[in-house]
Amino acid sequence: MTPLSAAAAQTGVALMRRYFLVAIGGGIGSLMRFGIAQWISSILVWTPISILIINVSGCFAISFFNFVSDPSGDIYLGPRSRLFLLVGVCGGYTTFSSFSLLSFNAIRHGASLDLWLNIGLSHLLCLLSVWVGAIVAAPFPHAVRAAIRALRS
Repeated sequence: MTPLSAAAAQTGVALMRRYFLVAIGGGIGSLMRFGIAQWISSILVWTPISILIINVSGCFAISFFNFVSDPSGDIYLGPRSRLFLLVGVCGGYTTFSSFSLLSFNAIRHGASLDLWLNIGLSHLLCLLSVWVGAIVAAPFPHAVRAAIRALRS
């Protein structure tokens, strides 16, 4: 094996480890989100409360892990642990936490244009995407039924 191909293989292995850490962390975060949502929805207080609790607790968690494990701080968990916790677990638990951390960092660094573009475009484009998704999805049940009927005949 040439030195160049050995270096490429090591880079590939390192990259796969990063993907593995994100996948495992994301699975854990998703399971946590599902379990908490199921538990809260069984209480039947207010329908959106489970998502609100998940988003708020996810924002706390990503902020806590980010600032506790900051490379410039007293405790540094290392890039792989940060990847596992911040991108994997918190990302699987709720992407709203990433959105909120980006917005908070924009405030901290005085980037008010970035802050308002992130907030405004995220809300506007996500609501627009939900609307377009609903429109695109509307004919699917009819089309699937028609395709099944055609295949059966």
